[in-house]
Amino acid sequence: MDWPEIDWASLRTYRWEKVKAIMEGQQLDHLVLMGFDNIRYATDYRTQIIAEATDWCAAVVDGSGSADIFVPWIDEDQENPEIDLPNIRAIHPLPSWTPAAPHAEFWAKGICKTLGSAKRVGVESCLVEILDAMKARSPQIEFVPISNALFHTRQEKHPLEVELLRAASVVNASAADYALRNASAGMTDYDVLAMVMSEMQKNGVEFLSHSLCNHRRGTGTWFAAGSTLQEGDAFFFDVGCYGHGGYASDIARTGFIGEPTNEVTIAWGRLMEAYEIGQDMARPGVRVSKVHDAVNEYLEKAGMPQTPYSMGHGVGLRACESPTIHRKDRISYDGILEEGWVISLEPETAVEYKGSLMLLKIEDNFVVGKDSLELLSKPLVAIK
Repeated sequence: MDWPEIDWASLRTYRWEKVKAIMEGQQLDHLVLMGFDNIRYATDYRTQIIAEATDWCAAVVDGSGSADIFVPWIDEDQENPEIDLPNIRAIHPLPSWTPAAPHAEFWAKGICKTLGSAKRVGVESCLVEILDAMKARSPQIEFVPISNALFHTRQEKHPLEVELLRAASVVNASAADYALRNASAGMTDYDVLAMVMSEMQKNGVEFLSHSLCNHRRGTGTWFAAGSTLQEGDAFFFDVGCYGHGGYASDIARTGFIGEPTNEVTIAWGRLMEAYEIGQDMARPGVRVSKVHDAVNEYLEKAGMPQTPYSMGHGVGLRACESPTIHRKDRISYDGILEEGWVISLEPETAVEYKGSLMLLKIEDNFVVGKDSLELLSKPLVAIK
């Protein structure tokens, strides 16, 4: 896989201008960021990501875009640590490989020292223990929540972001296609995921965000369990990655071992029809709840089980970000689709087969165009 050549300076400028607009609009002199995605969006600094690393790092950003980064993998302060990122003034140590809450005072001391004489500071993804400790240490500072403002501004993607999302989606879809072509009777669900993950790693993704496989296990049971694939079976897997620059992809595929039965074939056809209805509905000016409703209404009329969760979501520096494409009564923010947003659509249904409920699912990533969706997760020719 040849990852695209990107004008990183232009992308950083674009993202910083969006962040700066939030700061100016809310009269903020600093930001305290703790989400890996918002740290990267605002500073371009790549933090370590594992499933447990949601509270391992922080960034303090001032109105010029200069940032101090707090990380758990150094022992001493380091000035000007990144040649390619002159906006990073310093990185500072945090307690290593541990939840943040037991060390809230340590976090608050370091962050508040960096904030200095700040008066109005935007915060996101901040544990209440750390926020309370910062308020106690710096009572002159007004801390303002800005998570929603950041998530909303990130929905609009720069063309360079779209190119990075496309590249991640191509790698993800190609790896999935490889697994579908090579899955066979006698393999386990673990074997299927191993094929997908291996292909993605070979092609240079930064991180595998999730790997899920359902085989004869009913809705809501997403995790592989060593189940053996048999002739006539259907199975699905849902996999994601962060590609270059941290931009993500999230897709799902349904596979069949041998020839599916007539009942399974009919159910799959109806799911694909529902999927196409969702794609046709997803246009600029349409509320996300309308896309969700259109898909499930078709499945219901066709006598098929409905998707029991969100029909899709935004994709960016998270595999799953704003907006949430769901029922209006299950969301606080019923976003109106705009040109340039990148979303996933992921309908699911089910069919009975030999006494088991087989789940069928499809998910792809799209950029919202002026008149239609453009598919991003289109696989390359077979990965060698």
